[in-house]
Amino acid sequence: GTTPNWTNYYNQQQRRRIPLPTYPFQHKHHWLDRQTPAQATGTITTARRDNITDWFYAPSWQRAALPAGQQPDCSRHWLVFADVLGVGEAVVERLRSGGATVTVVAAAGAWSEQGDGRYGIDPARSADYDRLINALGEGPAGVPTRIVHGWSVTAPGEEGSLQHGFESLIRLSQALVRHPDSEPRRVWVLSNGLHNVTGAELLSPLKATLLGPCRVLPREQPGTTCRSVDLDCVTAPSQDQLVRLMAELAAEPEPGTETVAHRGGHRWSQHYVPQPLPRRDQAPVVRGGGVYLVTGGTGGLGLALAEHLAAAGARVALTARTRLPDAEDWDSWLVRNPGPGRLAETVRKLVRLRDAGAELLVFQADVSDPAAMREAVRQTTLRWGAVHGAFHTAGVAGGGLIQLKDLQAAAEVLLPKVRGTLVLEEVLADQELDFLVLFGSNGANIGSVGQVDYCAANCFLDAFAQDRGRGQRVISIDWGPWREIGMAVGTAAPSGVEQVDERAMSAAEGLWALDTILAGASESQIIVSPAELPALFASAFSLGQDATTVEPRTTAHERPDILTEFVASRSDTERVVCEVWQDLLGIEKVGIQDSFFDLGGNSLIAIQLVSTVNTRLGTKLTLGDLYEGLTVAHLAGLTEKPVQQAPSDNLKALEERRDKLQRRRQQQQRRRTARGE
Repeated sequence: GTTPNWTNYYNQQQRRRIPLPTYPFQHKHHWLDRQTPAQATGTITTARRDNITDWFYAPSWQRAALPAGQQPDCSRHWLVFADVLGVGEAVVERLRSGGATVTVVAAAGAWSEQGDGRYGIDPARSADYDRLINALGEGPAGVPTRIVHGWSVTAPGEEGSLQHGFESLIRLSQALVRHPDSEPRRVWVLSNGLHNVTGAELLSPLKATLLGPCRVLPREQPGTTCRSVDLDCVTAPSQDQLVRLMAELAAEPEPGTETVAHRGGHRWSQHYVPQPLPRRDQAPVVRGGGVYLVTGGTGGLGLALAEHLAAAGARVALTARTRLPDAEDWDSWLVRNPGPGRLAETVRKLVRLRDAGAELLVFQADVSDPAAMREAVRQTTLRWGAVHGAFHTAGVAGGGLIQLKDLQAAAEVLLPKVRGTLVLEEVLADQELDFLVLFGSNGANIGSVGQVDYCAANCFLDAFAQDRGRGQRVISIDWGPWREIGMAVGTAAPSGVEQVDERAMSAAEGLWALDTILAGASESQIIVSPAELPALFASAFSLGQDATTVEPRTTAHERPDILTEFVASRSDTERVVCEVWQDLLGIEKVGIQDSFFDLGGNSLIAIQLVSTVNTRLGTKLTLGDLYEGLTVAHLAGLTEKPVQQAPSDNLKALEERRDKLQRRRQQQQRRRTARGE
């Protein structure tokens, strides 16, 4: 005569998804994708640990001095994006005095070439970055291989901007990738007010979005390394500060993620330390009868959290972008809509919560919309008196390699995390909150391939918590993957990168971890990782040189039934390109007019394909070259008669080429969506 508490019953039990046989009479062979050496040879264990109390980590800083007396490599061509404080200009003067060729770029309202290796570009105009790199490529020193990006060094109190940080680094990377070079490329991204090292810094959390490109770029572009360097300069650098910075530029970044800070005469390096928390088996750390706001409340994670809070006697206000039937119409709506579907399943879950006794309010309110969120808070306090805590789970899944990143799509990923958090802070300013919990991702620390926008958005959450957490209880939780729910389920990793969920948390485990953090954590940023965090860093997937090595296939399947008529290769170049396609796609024969995507191509195969064609033919094709045509005939044509770079003053040609490539990127995304990737 009672309803069992299934959450407690299944608590701590492990469930794993297993493959089941397909329809038995479907006689069709399925080939496994080739494993790259980086995937196949893993000596570091990333196995899941059963003891949840071992899952917690926190960022920390340790002294990491550089060798004294070292100087930057002045035989290279340096590109310096100069800041307003004079840090970049001081670096330029030192490099030039050492004999280096240095190009200086200032943020301006329009393109200008000022002489003496100085340029002005519009930070929001991709064509200016293309024009700059094209001009330098045509010059005697060639495309720079040492880059110092200093546009996030600002005057005290200036927040920084996406245009000068995150977006500028994306635009620069896309311009550089069109000039492939065997020479390794080293990047230092300078900032100030980004990290909470001493506890006394004046922080600008928005600058943390630059960590997305800093951490993801080295994993996506072989031969490129990047280091984030947060300075303590608030005016032009002193002599001692400049000496330390030049030593920083002498120590070239290593592969992987590097985050350092200069404070008070010392250099500090970020790392992550275990944060053991006492096991908690009691009720959730919420007030009985307390009121809690959950953004993204009708997603899988938001609903699981709502059920968890309601079971503890809390009252829950859920906000979501999706419009739902009014609460009084839920039952009749389900009668009229008995079938499957995401909306119907959401309404069913809400009905089950209501029937179990949960006190709920559900609002259609985009977390980035101040008016809608203010009204949701107003109605909540009108009904229940106050808001005692908030959980920000809203988010948009990111996805896509930097080379193909559409900044408008990236803005949609950043919006709920960045603007949404600021809006939440604004509309709850007059409430005495026990806590504000921001749901982030451990991918922000690792720098997951194909997740530059999502990484940047979650880095902002961490920086916001580090800043605001000094005056109130604000916690950013960088979650590992959840099983069945959470952002990882809907995140579009590049095709070919398997989303393994053996390490994923069940809802019960994740909510238990949440209670443990709320009860015992003193840090403003906590990482929850079922696997050992150092092992995840060491084994993180990268598009390294090994990933582009092609091994002959022993089997291949027939050419798929596509609309394009088969056309055989007509030249030696087309034959070589066809062979590469056939090997990487596992197809017996490829026609020169066949579309790459119709044959099952994806972004990772595309990178392998371009790299292999360049190796076989000695060319310098780019991923953009493939995406502009998507056929063997197009790619072979570029190798036989290379496309001339647009002259530096031909802005129209540059913009037309970029628009065409953008249309190809959007076409790729539509195809991936249609295939359910």
